[in-house]
Amino acid sequence: MSLSRLDSSLPFETTSKRCILFLLLTIPLLFGATHPFVQGLYTLYLLFGVGSWLLFVRVGLRFRSSRSRRHRSSSRSSHGSSQESPSRGWIAKRVEVSRKVSNHYQPIFSIWLWPALVLLAYIALTTLPLPLGLLDIISPVRGRYLAAVNALAATDITFAPLSYSAQLTFKQGVFYLALLLYFTGAVILLRRSRDFTLQVVTVMVGIGCFEAVYGLLQAMNANLGVLWLSSDLGARGVARGTIIYRNQYASLLNMCWPLALAVAALKVKRHPAQLFLFAAGLMILAVLFSLSRGGTIALFCSAVLIGMTMPFSRQKKLITVFILFLFLAFYGGLLGGYDDLIKRFTDLQSSISQRWIVWHLSLPMLFDHPLTGIGLESYSKLSPFYLKNFPDHILWDRAHNEYVELAVALGGPAMLLFSGWLLSSLVVHGRRILQKREAIIGIAAFAGIISFFIHGTCDFGWQLPANSVYCVTLMALVAAELKA
Repeated sequence: MSLSRLDSSLPFETTSKRCILFLLLTIPLLFGATHPFVQGLYTLYLLFGVGSWLLFVRVGLRFRSSRSRRHRSSSRSSHGSSQESPSRGWIAKRVEVSRKVSNHYQPIFSIWLWPALVLLAYIALTTLPLPLGLLDIISPVRGRYLAAVNALAATDITFAPLSYSAQLTFKQGVFYLALLLYFTGAVILLRRSRDFTLQVVTVMVGIGCFEAVYGLLQAMNANLGVLWLSSDLGARGVARGTIIYRNQYASLLNMCWPLALAVAALKVKRHPAQLFLFAAGLMILAVLFSLSRGGTIALFCSAVLIGMTMPFSRQKKLITVFILFLFLAFYGGLLGGYDDLIKRFTDLQSSISQRWIVWHLSLPMLFDHPLTGIGLESYSKLSPFYLKNFPDHILWDRAHNEYVELAVALGGPAMLLFSGWLLSSLVVHGRRILQKREAIIGIAAFAGIISFFIHGTCDFGWQLPANSVYCVTLMALVAAELKA
């Protein structure tokens, strides 16, 4: 008896699959769910939807396991040890399937998830009110700021959280908890059904293709804005789809086009290889016409990784590269050429120097709060006091480097835990997925993950909820391929 025939072993399995597909289909469309209210709705959707489903799965597996043990025990007692029960073979099959389903449920207890739980617990701790005396010990600068507020404003603050924006920190922490639940549920479902894996990949490629077409129309018509917003919001005349910021837009597409190449390489029935190869070309073209330098560099890095690791002959790889090159040259020429992109890279030195100044001036926030950090989503509150020598109308609400901003937000110890966890996960799981030559979707998903983390060194694509959901989905695809 196969796992696919035991839908009842996981309660509401079909509904849960549709919920995941609905999430992937809709979350990028409304500005990538960047508005706090929309992000909150999707957070509740994940918490109650995926969280409740995981609870049902846990209860269902325990009930099935206990029922199988009772059947086996009653069968042995009624027929004796020397007499074979007619239903014993059926019970043995059910027990074996229960064990297989339990194996598919292992991600919840994986050792790789414990650092995430520790980080989530720490984020929650930074939102709890603490006595000022304790704050003076573990975060002296925070304590001095609060003491100055009491003195200047004649207030009597006796308890305060470590985070400078406790509500926003709590909001973001709950979202990360929802992503952890989503990862666990997605891995369970992906491991049980290859068809569902193809459905997830197809939806992500479809959304990426839609965003690419919309973005290329914006590149051709400078008056076309993002949905109903003015074309002057964001970068006028460049591809950005339904995402306001082009760097976040490029980060999203860089997670989608490798999957299109993977499906084209698999040559799945009802999935024409030429169509998916064309979709990959559209998304790559849109990344280039977003004029995102970080996105272009991340695209090149993931393309090199795919070219080196995909299990195909050198001839097939060269043919694919040649076809894509002709596609980009032809359609890029129709759209006006790549002069603007080349100009962007000729001005790369000034951009790097400006970002370097921002990173350099952001580090004193970490030095003033080395153990605890300032809290998630608190960077914009302190940046006006630390980032000097900029015009008054310029407010740096992001550090334009996810690692610098995360270190400032979490503090040294938590950032060391996150960095060690991230690097070890990428090395261990990346080595395993790249050695598994038949896992073409897993290799493409890993390439998308690498581009996402590379792009994070110079922009803030992680801050878009849609990008976070898509990256977690790629992680779930890799985890599912490793246990398939």
